[in-house]
Amino acid sequence: MVYTELEPTPEELADYYANYPAVSHLSPITEKRYHELLDRFEPYRRTNRLIDVGCGSGLFLRVAAQRGWEVHGTEYGAGPIEACRKAGIAIQEGALDPDNYPPGHFDVVCSFEVLEHLAHPSGEVVRMNRILRNGGLLYATTPNFDCVARRLKPGEWNVANYPEHLSYFVPRTFRRMFTSAGMVPLWIETTGFSISRWLSGRNVGEARTTAKAEQERLRVEFEQKGHLRIAKRMVNGMLNMLSLGDSMKGGFLKP
Repeated sequence: MVYTELEPTPEELADYYANYPAVSHLSPITEKRYHELLDRFEPYRRTNRLIDVGCGSGLFLRVAAQRGWEVHGTEYGAGPIEACRKAGIAIQEGALDPDNYPPGHFDVVCSFEVLEHLAHPSGEVVRMNRILRNGGLLYATTPNFDCVARRLKPGEWNVANYPEHLSYFVPRTFRRMFTSAGMVPLWIETTGFSISRWLSGRNVGEARTTAKAEQERLRVEFEQKGHLRIAKRMVNGMLNMLSLGDSMKGGFLKP
């Protein structure tokens, strides 16, 4: 387990996240990935309720709503919260508070790239567990500290960024946090290699914008060409087998 020596004050965090961007564009490829993930959620659908903890502008929840889910979210920052409200998403401002929901209220609790933002992520897992029904699914993603990108260029790994990111996991500590909360791991995958992060490193501004545009161009090319799709699956399989992918993605069952 790797974590920052410093713990930001609530005032520092409020100031940092006050200007967090509201992302409005959903690429067709990301939308396709969302549908694939929602297909994976279908076996756990009973009450039809799903919550995304730290939902950003609600892009994932909008896709889920199109498939008939009753969607809820939590988030900080005026921009993302306003975007969610305009999209008709039931949004709670600030940290997840289980007292805002009946116990066991949700079939699925999601958390996309949120746990690394927290100084005490294990407490958040306990709170998410409280609002998940027995037999429900908790799905979470977070950066993999053991990823190949950090190993090759540790000083350029821009995921390490205070006060935005405070806690960093490897597969072993990621699994342990959920099992300590009484949850059963169903799958943990480590996949992906971020071209934009690799190209931009710690540069910001135009360099990062250019790198993101190049990554999206490559995503489209890999999606359209069969031999590149096969190559991508092979690379992801290898990254997963060796636990070297950029992102950890885990599904956990509440018994």
